[in-house]
Amino acid sequence: MRVIHRLVGYDRQTDRANIRFDVPRRLLSEAKRIAQVPDDDPQAAWSYPLSIDQTRDVAALIGAAVDPNHGEFFLEAFAIG
Repeated sequence: MRVIHRLVGYDRQTDRANIRFDVPRRLLSEAKRIAQVPDDDPQAAWSYPLSIDQTRDVAALIGAAVDPNHGEFFLEAFAIG
């Protein structure tokens, strides 16, 4: 099993995920810093809510077109394979 991380946006009305962007492994360290992932979660296994500024910064880091005013955004881990 492998873990990947994504910038995930949720619709405020339905709480459903409506946008996802993978965070490349080579950029994860910087994404974790932006999201303020604590040292006691070195793998960023939990879901981290992002402020508007944090969302903008993570989106810019990974080259994603995101409007942080249209949803609630999180840095999240997903197990695959």
